[in-house]
Amino acid sequence: MAPWSIMGIGALLGMLAVDAVFDFGDPNAAKSYYCTLLPTLWSFPFVLRVAIPVVFSGLCVVANLIHSGSGSIFHLGTCVVLLIGGLPCFALSIDAVWKMCYSDLLPELAMSTLRGAHGVMAVIFVVSILLESVGASRSTAKSAKTQ
Repeated sequence: MAPWSIMGIGALLGMLAVDAVFDFGDPNAAKSYYCTLLPTLWSFPFVLRVAIPVVFSGLCVVANLIHSGSGSIFHLGTCVVLLIGGLPCFALSIDAVWKMCYSDLLPELAMSTLRGAHGVMAVIFVVSILLESVGASRSTAKSAKTQ
């Protein structure tokens, strides 16, 4: 059975897929979308749209890490990939949107940065899902052998 962390990471991947529609579309439409979306990252209850899957995934990955036994190296890999890869990409995305919305950075330049950061984040989320799946299957296989 797949760990719950996959559901949270999958939700984040889904949000990223919605962003991709704007990343590869008209830069002015993307500017409108991202400039409308940016303030929701700091205002309640809108912040819950991102916070719930992030916190849910994080708690589940840590729980998997603690309880997994032989699969723990894969769950540790998920933590490393998300923290060292995902967090800087998210910060880079926020910075690009902030500059696009509140300075004179051209939407085309910001979109180039966003496309790159979102592409890397998509790879990170897919790798995280794979790591969590392998870690869960290792834990399940080991518990089946001990029974």
